[in-house]
Amino acid sequence: MSRPTSLRVLKFGGSSVGSAEALRRAAAIVREALPAGGLVVVSALRGTTDHILEACAAAGAGDLASAQTHLAALRERHREAATGLGLLDTVEAPWKPLLDRLDQLLTGMAMLGEATPRGRDAALAVGETLSAHLAAACFQGTFQDVREVLRTDGRFGKARPQLEALRAAAAPWREALAGGALWITQGFLGATAEGHTTTLGRGGSDTSATLLGEALEAEEVQIWTDVDGVLSADPSLVPEARPIPRMSLGEAEALSAFGAKVLHADSLAPVGRAGFRLVVANTLRPGASRTEILPAPPLRAAGEVTSVAYKEGISLLRFPAAAGLEAPLDAARRLEEAGALRFGLIASPAGTLLAIRPDTPAAAKALDALAASDLPCESGWAVVALVGEGLRTDPLAALRHLAALGQEPIGGLLTGSSTVSIAFLVPESRLGDLIPRLHDRCVTCSQEQP
Repeated sequence: MSRPTSLRVLKFGGSSVGSAEALRRAAAIVREALPAGGLVVVSALRGTTDHILEACAAAGAGDLASAQTHLAALRERHREAATGLGLLDTVEAPWKPLLDRLDQLLTGMAMLGEATPRGRDAALAVGETLSAHLAAACFQGTFQDVREVLRTDGRFGKARPQLEALRAAAAPWREALAGGALWITQGFLGATAEGHTTTLGRGGSDTSATLLGEALEAEEVQIWTDVDGVLSADPSLVPEARPIPRMSLGEAEALSAFGAKVLHADSLAPVGRAGFRLVVANTLRPGASRTEILPAPPLRAAGEVTSVAYKEGISLLRFPAAAGLEAPLDAARRLEEAGALRFGLIASPAGTLLAIRPDTPAAAKALDALAASDLPCESGWAVVALVGEGLRTDPLAALRHLAALGQEPIGGLLTGSSTVSIAFLVPESRLGDLIPRLHDRCVTCSQEQP
């Protein structure tokens, strides 16, 4: 894909625009990174989404008074941030119809006794748009509504982008931004062909930024958050974990699959399709280390492991050989439709093991129903992954690292199409000891190799 301009897209999460002080820091970053214009994507102010969801839940239950209490807190929080920036007079006019709209939506939900997915998406859009107007005033840019271009299907709450329609709709944006405009827009939101507001689900703001980067033919997308890039391990378990300066898209995808909270798989897909550079940096420490995710793999030593990731809360379902594949595949489908995340499906002549994480109440209920049918179900497991491009050239290196762990109770190995990672199941209780040991043995030692 040709890139006639060096367009950059910057995305700031809720913690990066959560207060007047945070917005001032973000404004300084914008001035330095986009002196000739570009696009800035912002999330709702920290805590806003929770307030709106709680207000919708209260209204849907018929408790309009509680819903309006949340609305009042939301209004006051935004007024406080704008006053701290000296911008209240500037933003009050564009904010008023948004807050009136949210009030109307909540009143309607209370009258119906239901908060529909479509209604929740319309309400959540208010939070994102309030933030974008405030950021536009603070950054001295122009607000532009992302729903003009980010076309999606009609799955409210977890809409999927319509890539061809998105690219066609983005043509006027490409022209204006190439001409030096500085535009600020919302994250997380989209719109159907009929104009109905949608949201993109988990990781939606990052995904908005990378989808727009793809459609606008950007050279680089920067994700500004509250950590120094992507780390080699969870710092709460490994205090000496350090940022990874450069990593491949394959490494980033594996980390997002196996627990890295900085990245979401949906936000990485546009990088693979369009080939732009993705940067993860810290708003609190703009000059600190950062991570560049590159379309082409950086040079790694054979067997080198870049990072150790994990995800706790895994449940294991064991199906006897007599069940064949139909029963575990049907269970996996039902659980995933209820909101569970599947981390592995291991089939052998002796039976099938399904590793699942029930991330929603509906998924937990579905899992309980399967366990109640006398299907062996074990909770309290975690999946741990060793990730690194070096495993592509020496895939046995990970097994050598695992062999050195001695008598660790490993519940199974998980492999897939990726050749840059290997994952295995361990009891959650072992994570506090196992992750530091793996990081010390695999990551630290690999970095010391010549």
